[in-house]
Amino acid sequence: MKRLLYILFTLPLCLNAQNMYNISSIFDNDLAGTARYIGMGGSMSALGADLSTMATNPAGTAMYRSNDFAFTAGLNAKTNKANYEGRVTTSDKLNAFVGNTAMLFSMNYDGDRLKYLNFGLGYRYKNNLTGEFEMSGASNGFSQQFVMRQLYNDSPFDFKNLTSWDYTDLNSSWLPLLAADADAWLGNGNDFITYPGDSLVWPPSDLAYYEETRGGVHVIDFNLSANIMDRLYLGATVSVSNVDCNRYSAYSEIDDVGAIYTIENDLMLKGTGYDLKLGAIYRPFEYSPFKVGVSVHTPTLYYLKEYSWAAITDPDYKTFSTVDSERYGTELFNTTRLSSPWRFNASMSYTFDTYLALNAEYEFAGYSTAEYKGNEYVPLAQNEEIKCNLKSQHTARLGAEINVEGIAVRVGYNYITSPFARDAYKDMCNASVAETSTDYMNRYEKNIVTCGFGFRGKSFYFDVAYMMEAQKADFYPFYDTEYANPAAKVDCINHTAMATVGMRF
Repeated sequence: MKRLLYILFTLPLCLNAQNMYNISSIFDNDLAGTARYIGMGGSMSALGADLSTMATNPAGTAMYRSNDFAFTAGLNAKTNKANYEGRVTTSDKLNAFVGNTAMLFSMNYDGDRLKYLNFGLGYRYKNNLTGEFEMSGASNGFSQQFVMRQLYNDSPFDFKNLTSWDYTDLNSSWLPLLAADADAWLGNGNDFITYPGDSLVWPPSDLAYYEETRGGVHVIDFNLSANIMDRLYLGATVSVSNVDCNRYSAYSEIDDVGAIYTIENDLMLKGTGYDLKLGAIYRPFEYSPFKVGVSVHTPTLYYLKEYSWAAITDPDYKTFSTVDSERYGTELFNTTRLSSPWRFNASMSYTFDTYLALNAEYEFAGYSTAEYKGNEYVPLAQNEEIKCNLKSQHTARLGAEINVEGIAVRVGYNYITSPFARDAYKDMCNASVAETSTDYMNRYEKNIVTCGFGFRGKSFYFDVAYMMEAQKADFYPFYDTEYANPAAKVDCINHTAMATVGMRF
């Protein structure tokens, strides 16, 4: 029996190759900032007086009456446990990172109305996407090859006599084209991948998948805030985001002899985004510390560039490469303009002297409002996919801090709903013809528990925090349009420890 081993990397064409699963992760906001902010579960939008509030409610920095500088670093451990048809696979990843660096300059005006005008500058790691994931299990009759066959049926081609025209025809999916390049039909005279009656030429007994992601989204915040009569606090933050992440995956189908084939995808996403945040905090009662806050985050307009490569290697080590200008062309990337969801935040806080601080808040993010931007080349099918498969996300945050003679103890909790519809899936028939990766993961609600403590001196301060995130997900190596193929049930556990050193002067 002739074995086939081919290596595929996601391919570029003039059509956009991104899909909602590639881009939804950069929309998320990790719980990231100073250790004090993390220890309170990020629930400080009405309480204020922390550098991290630049990113949630920009008016929070108006509480400052002195200058501030802080540096925060952390250690993150991610564990993903996948159960596919009774077979459990665990993957772990440990990484260190700089979570936040920020400074604020406070100017005392001491006027009748304007008391303080503050300017802040900060860096934060908005999305730490670094991690690993793997799963394996019995195929039980399901196979990615049926997806290839369906894509071929939608746009058939002469798989025995491929020409450069087949690779430039925007109606033909690259997934079956590359399978044909690797002689996937061998062993069967005139039918592609399957025999008459749709039984596979090479049926698998097992499936296996591995994924490794590096990088994420880094943000620079420029903040301006004002204290009006110690009752009204106003703020604005302009944020500049840098997207830099790489995703590698390998999918294999195996029988009793060995690997039938392996598909590897390598995708690099780079770009820049811009957004504006506006916020206000109001103390409605003159002699009460009770405060309410609101903020709105405009969509981030991303300018993204997607780099991707492809090569096919057969058992004789013959390689088909995307740098072959006669067949694939020389363009190895595509560009996109993308708009993220709107976000709205409402919060309230109360302090009991200097001993106890409480904060509660709610945040809304309309993920279904995200869209690709452009002119006549806007991929309308992808925008419809976003509207149908993504939904609004709701976040509730609670935080508390007890402070006794400069020693503080903090706790926090977050509940975050899923941005995915329960029946969301990746439809390769509506994907770009350049899309060769069939896998996708639907992430469900997330629970975050945090705690921490800190020390405050006359000017120096030191804080530490611990955060545990727990989330369930369904992972699919592909979507079978005719039969509902099973999902790998995934438990995602994320442990993070962070420390902040800072100085107020």
